[in-house]
Amino acid sequence: MSLVLGQRAIPRDTTLWEWFTDPVTWTGSGGILVSLGDTVALCAAVIVASAILAVPVSAYLAHRRLAQVTSAWLVNIGRALPTFAVAALLVPISLRGGYGFEPWPIFIALTLLTVPPMFLSTYVAVKEVDEAAVNAARAMGFTERAVLLSVELPLASTVIFTGLRVAAVQVVATEPIRAFLGGDGLGRYIRDGIGQNNATLTVGGTFLIAALAGLTGITLTAIERLAKPYGVRRLRADRSSRPGETDEVDVTDVAEPAGSHAAAGRLR
Repeated sequence: MSLVLGQRAIPRDTTLWEWFTDPVTWTGSGGILVSLGDTVALCAAVIVASAILAVPVSAYLAHRRLAQVTSAWLVNIGRALPTFAVAALLVPISLRGGYGFEPWPIFIALTLLTVPPMFLSTYVAVKEVDEAAVNAARAMGFTERAVLLSVELPLASTVIFTGLRVAAVQVVATEPIRAFLGGDGLGRYIRDGIGQNNATLTVGGTFLIAALAGLTGITLTAIERLAKPYGVRRLRADRSSRPGETDEVDVTDVAEPAGSHAAAGRLR
């Protein structure tokens, strides 16, 4: 949106409950629902774009065991970039190009924030998949593509979704800075609350953002459970049903072939 919406001035003695229960607060062009929809749309676009950029490349590199040092270096640089500063630097460029204050500056800045954790979680998850499962698939005649898509990614899906969930919550929590760069979204309640010296608007906006971040985490957790391959769910269920069994693999089972008593003795 290129139009900056301003929160209508409300009396400073208005309580948070009165503000939330006022129908005008929720409806209309300046209501919470419009700002909420704007925030959700931007955050969803950032998360989808970041996943498309990070997950396939990271999974392929991890499968091939390529660019481990370079990947860590790039991830650390991406984490060091201050999101607000990046967005602020991109605003003049966007204005000069005729694109307005948003959404491109904040979209690019949030994408740069989100790609590193997604990339890192995917790389580590695929790289740490049990080599016994990977070697068994290759022995059965699986192509390298089939090994990645049918073995490594399903087994790594839990960690990958964890990285996705963390990145999504981070995006929702950071997105409100766009309101201080001429944008809209839920962050405008904090911006206008500070501008009007109104604690109700500031606290109300903070509460809305925190609630949306929590709901985002819960939603992605549910999506993870639905999207997780049946075989992975069944494997975890079988392990949890066995007393004393955990998801950790015994090092003696991985380090040496079964029946190697000498190897087992060395490990002890």
